[in-house]
Amino acid sequence: MDLSALELAVQRLRDAEAALDAARADVEMEAVTAVRQSCPVAEVSELSGLTPHDLMRMEKTTGDLRP
Repeated sequence: MDLSALELAVQRLRDAEAALDAARADVEMEAVTAVRQSCPVAEVSELSGLTPHDLMRMEKTTGDLRP
């Protein structure tokens, strides 16, 4: 039985999941940066899809971000 098509599909799924994780991390980092630059939490929350509670928690627990 040839499973090469399944193996390719699984690899595409893993690649997509990794890309999604990276994009989510980028959104979180940019959202924290925006809040730290005095952007309104409600606006950042709405745009990013993060709840205000989660956003403020991330802002408080995140150390220095890259420039």
